[in-house]
Amino acid sequence: MPCRLCRHPLGISDAVHIGPFPKAAQYYPEPEEFVGDHGVMLEIAECPCCGMTQLLNEPVSYYKQVITAASLSPAVREQRLAHFKQLRDSFRESPRALEIGCASGENLPLLRSVGYIAHGIEFAPPRSAPTLLPEGVTNRYLLDIGPEEHGTYDLLISFNYLEHQPDARAFLQKCHALLADSGKLLLTVPNLDFLLSSQSAHEFVADHLLYFTAETLETALRITGFTLTDRQIINNQYDIQIIAEKRTSGAIATSKTALDALVIRFNETLRNFTEQGKKVAVWGAGHRTLALLSLSEYHLITCIIDSAKFKHYKFAPISHLKILPPETLLDPACGIDVILVMVPGIYPKEVIAKIQSLPVSYHAEQFPPEM
Repeated sequence: MPCRLCRHPLGISDAVHIGPFPKAAQYYPEPEEFVGDHGVMLEIAECPCCGMTQLLNEPVSYYKQVITAASLSPAVREQRLAHFKQLRDSFRESPRALEIGCASGENLPLLRSVGYIAHGIEFAPPRSAPTLLPEGVTNRYLLDIGPEEHGTYDLLISFNYLEHQPDARAFLQKCHALLADSGKLLLTVPNLDFLLSSQSAHEFVADHLLYFTAETLETALRITGFTLTDRQIINNQYDIQIIAEKRTSGAIATSKTALDALVIRFNETLRNFTEQGKKVAVWGAGHRTLALLSLSEYHLITCIIDSAKFKHYKFAPISHLKILPPETLLDPACGIDVILVMVPGIYPKEVIAKIQSLPVSYHAEQFPPEM
């Protein structure tokens, strides 16, 4: 089967087998079931690619549901309320919040008390008896939410629910899709580091398919488009709590904008010299320079000068400018007045000094200018 996070292939041979364990945390056999109740062997594997510890077992039948007898203690209530308040200050007016796996919706009044428009989703199995749902709660499963709600939530919260899911990647990718661009994710999961350090292998359970360390949780967030902004070990080290935000997208688009601006500056420089009647050459036939020339008004350039002998008398791609040796500049009749030095690193100053030492006078300057 593929890793539940990175999709790297995993096999039974990769697993450690422990058991027999109860076949589900919420399984309580009737006397007539005793004869067939032999438990299950848990097949626990650590992905060699992403490091995610996980069960290779099939999920329990009710993995979409939050089934718990616990209610919010005063301490947990105050802790969560403080986090909701802290995050509230970073959002617009009337931010929208969604709790994933909200059970009876106990967190929703807390969210509303500090200014959120709060909703929750809790899966109900088919043919279950209809019940009166708390305000704002709908019977849905996260991965069944359609694209019409993508980008609409400012805050997603999920407490000790992710570890039950058979596909961590799909779960977190859906969270990413549902969040607005400035949205944040607050979630908790059990802490595998504490389970291991306390030698508590009996904490493994068929219901929990995923076992996160602080490191693998950060990896899971990173590969699904999030940036971790806060991480705490809580609940006497039993749980990891994180706050993450959608990673800023468009880095390549931003780079393209910067490139467009550079081309404009280069063309303005070329036109400024040619309008003065100057003939312009470029020093440098590296890939950066050739790429920039291909985007520019290269018809305003006379030729390219480069020190690499294997490039001499060849032609640049797209611009088809001829690449000439530095000795060309020894001829006063070479038809060059200005040399734009376009080499990387520490070399521009050396090249300009070399040009200025020639017996023929040229105007030489670095492009783009040193910042």
